[in-house]
Amino acid sequence: MLLKIHEFAEFSGISTRALHLYDKIGLFCPAKTDETNGYRYYDTEQMLELNTILSFKKVGLPLKDIKEITLSGYSKEIIAKKLLERKNENQKIIDITNFNNEIIDSILLNLNSDSSNKTNEEQEALRLSKLICLENEKLEQYLSQILWL
Repeated sequence: MLLKIHEFAEFSGISTRALHLYDKIGLFCPAKTDETNGYRYYDTEQMLELNTILSFKKVGLPLKDIKEITLSGYSKEIIAKKLLERKNENQKIIDITNFNNEIIDSILLNLNSDSSNKTNEEQEALRLSKLICLENEKLEQYLSQILWL
């Protein structure tokens, strides 16, 4: 059964804008496009493929990787490779977050200490805040890189 793009979008819980994008990049194309008016029609049987794509997207795979998976015919080797890459990227984010938490703990510990030397505390807090900024910049660059590729 063929549905217009807005009907398929409503049925699948995805926006028409996303469907347009997926069609544009060749990730998920309509079953039929009307030559006269350009309307896109999707078959209800395409729902399984869309759900698979959305599942990969949900675990954080970029669209280019999902497209590579679909073009491979859902090769187990390609799927495993892409998921392991994503898992490694997730671990890097966790490691950076844990490092930032350790810095925060150190700052909090220094704030709670009864040290009489305020200058050293201020210098240490300044040093640690610079470390946090540096690590947050690295994290932002890393996240920007993996989320937009």
